[in-house]
Amino acid sequence: MSTTLLRELYGELTRLYIAGSDLAVGDFRLKRLVPQLLQLGERAPVFKRLGEGVGTLIETAPGIERPTAVQLQELTLLLSSVLHTQGETAPSSETRELDALPMDLPTAFSSRRLTEVQDALESTGGGRYEIITQAYKDGLFQDLRLLIPAMGALNDPYAELADYIKDHVLPDYGPQIIPLLKGWLNIAGGRSDARAVEVIGKIGGEEERDFIRQAAAEGSEPVRISAIGYLAGCDAYVGDLLEWSADGKKTIRAAAYAALAESGTERAQERLYQAFSGKDRDLAADVLSRREHSPLTAQLVSDARKELEEARKHAEAKVKLPSIWTRLEAYLDAFRGKTVPELNAFYEEVLEEGAFYHGLGWTRMLHDASRYASNQGGDRTLALLLKLERSHASYLSYAFRLSLRMRKPAEVYEHYSAYTKGAFKDTLVQELERVLYSSTSRMYPRVWGSGEEYGREVRIPSPKELADRFDRRWLEWAISRDAALVAAVLSEPGHQTATIYLKNKFAGMMAESEESFLVLWEGLNRAGVGEEERREAIVAALEGNQRGLYRFDYEMFRQLTLLPPSYRDRLAALKNRYRYDAAKQLDYIIDSISEVQS
Repeated sequence: MSTTLLRELYGELTRLYIAGSDLAVGDFRLKRLVPQLLQLGERAPVFKRLGEGVGTLIETAPGIERPTAVQLQELTLLLSSVLHTQGETAPSSETRELDALPMDLPTAFSSRRLTEVQDALESTGGGRYEIITQAYKDGLFQDLRLLIPAMGALNDPYAELADYIKDHVLPDYGPQIIPLLKGWLNIAGGRSDARAVEVIGKIGGEEERDFIRQAAAEGSEPVRISAIGYLAGCDAYVGDLLEWSADGKKTIRAAAYAALAESGTERAQERLYQAFSGKDRDLAADVLSRREHSPLTAQLVSDARKELEEARKHAEAKVKLPSIWTRLEAYLDAFRGKTVPELNAFYEEVLEEGAFYHGLGWTRMLHDASRYASNQGGDRTLALLLKLERSHASYLSYAFRLSLRMRKPAEVYEHYSAYTKGAFKDTLVQELERVLYSSTSRMYPRVWGSGEEYGREVRIPSPKELADRFDRRWLEWAISRDAALVAAVLSEPGHQTATIYLKNKFAGMMAESEESFLVLWEGLNRAGVGEEERREAIVAALEGNQRGLYRFDYEMFRQLTLLPPSYRDRLAALKNRYRYDAAKQLDYIIDSISEVQS
């Protein structure tokens, strides 16, 4: 029996349940169905009963003994019975077991906790990265219900978020998700598929190496690049890597070179050397620069020394020098981060001819040589660096640092205190600041508002450490050369000149940077200036500064909150100078002082 007409009738009756049974009287849609039902009733009595029921329903007058609501209910009950008995429930196709992948993952978290994370994974907009990273830290991704949304996030338009999912979230699920990833990705796809391949390469191990090889051979460009990286160090695939190193696409060749560099086979190293000697010199140099050790280093050093010989030979023929320098830059890239005896001799040779190479403008090579040599140490090295130092102020830092390690404090002072002006003096001051203190940033609670804020911390050696490394005369030198931060670190109790100098500099420099404030604050402390006097100096400096500040740095703000109640009126008088964060901070400081007073 066909149920099409019956289902149409059921839809119309459902409409009347919603609209109201009184509207059934005279309903033209039901009236249209009556002839069809009665015609079918000649062959099946149930259709006749349904047709008569519909006819009675649409012709019933209001107020009669059997209202339309009752008739609608009886008609619907009969129709539902017919539909339930006439419908088909047997499957039309061949039955088979459902595809299933066992997962050793719990569903322990409440939906309330997971909803926000799932929305962040499946939507766009700001603030999602923080939600997802916090969820990962809280272990929420171990819930099975977040696995599929996490896989979908590999295609997130925010690349940093997609990479976080690739690097942290999905690898934590382990090899059990590999079948899902394989079914999800398309090796001819784009960046999201390349990320999926990277996850498989990371968690699959040797068992998935053949799949990775297939992706490296047949995939799209981004997929191939990702896959090739996971064949590094596998000697069985060196032949494939050699083939791909001749690919027409530069990015594929670069990936192949990087993988070959992980191989210790002779064929791999020969190919890298060939690339370095040809059109892919820059690619090979970049690959070698990222490796701490390379079998090619000794050979490359020998070749680089030949380039130096060519440079000296053609010193007058300027036309050949640019091409020599281009090749030398690639060698310098390849030598980055490496320490081998051959390099010792190479860089020593460079320093011996430092004035010559400086004249050619090859300063990058001289800086590389100076950096390498200063880390190695030795009397001869120091002599070469001191000689190079005279060529230009930019080389001063290497000799200065090595001198601090090798010479007595008085000897260092005698040599470097002669630099009293110009670029040499400025460079020396910068270098002194670099070795005398260091700073780092950290997060602090924002007590004057909500959330957190950055503040800096400064690490300054103890007076004993300074006395062991620096001659006391540096303090007078720093004051006379107006090197305030150097003088602050080296200041000592009872030195009246230093105390007066630092007080004067504090007023003008404290707002330059948080680092300057911290160093000068500690300098005044080391000079014997008490906390109350130092806090007075802060307020006096603020009163003398007509520009105001956008924001008080963390330590300055903290010191202001420690002021006694007597400062309340002076701070209140400054309020009209400040806006934005500084205004809110000043209000908080004044309120804090008022609470202490009350």
